[in-house]
Amino acid sequence: MDTNRRERFKRLFLAHYSRLCGVAYGFVADGEDVEDIVQELFITVWDKGKDSLSDKEFAAYMTVAVRNSCISFLRKKQEGAVSIDDHPAAASCLSDDLTDGDEPTPEERLQAALRVLPPRCRDIFLMSKLKGMKYCDIAAALDISEKTVENQMTKAVKLLRAYVASGGPLLIVVITIVLSIIANCG
Repeated sequence: MDTNRRERFKRLFLAHYSRLCGVAYGFVADGEDVEDIVQELFITVWDKGKDSLSDKEFAAYMTVAVRNSCISFLRKKQEGAVSIDDHPAAASCLSDDLTDGDEPTPEERLQAALRVLPPRCRDIFLMSKLKGMKYCDIAAALDISEKTVENQMTKAVKLLRAYVASGGPLLIVVITIVLSIIANCG
């Protein structure tokens, strides 16, 4: 990936993150949820290439997008959150992951979170978020439909949110993913 794009994305993230969190606080009271919403929005912006908009267009786009993301979040929350108990395979991974008494490294925490995902779902998630592949490229590489990739990504996000809600390391996972996107796309 172009170094200039990464630098521009980093600059946009640093310039707009606090303001967007402030906008999100107007809708969602929980600070962790606000950060999650804004960080996921930046991941989506990277995936869709919206960081190429002019500064003024980007600011307007992000303001509307964060508002819409907050509204969607609140609707989903009202319908009922995904419970880790709904996913027995995920729950079984949680019991032994972080109980050895030593403070786990960020890499170990990320690996523990990723173990929550079914193998195919994890592969698709990693191809998208760590390798920076577009959904159409993932679909072609795995000989599946783009819609299947979208569904698997939605499932991955839901399972990771459930993991985090059960006491998983939210901030480390999200920041690691965001930094991975910036550092590993190339």
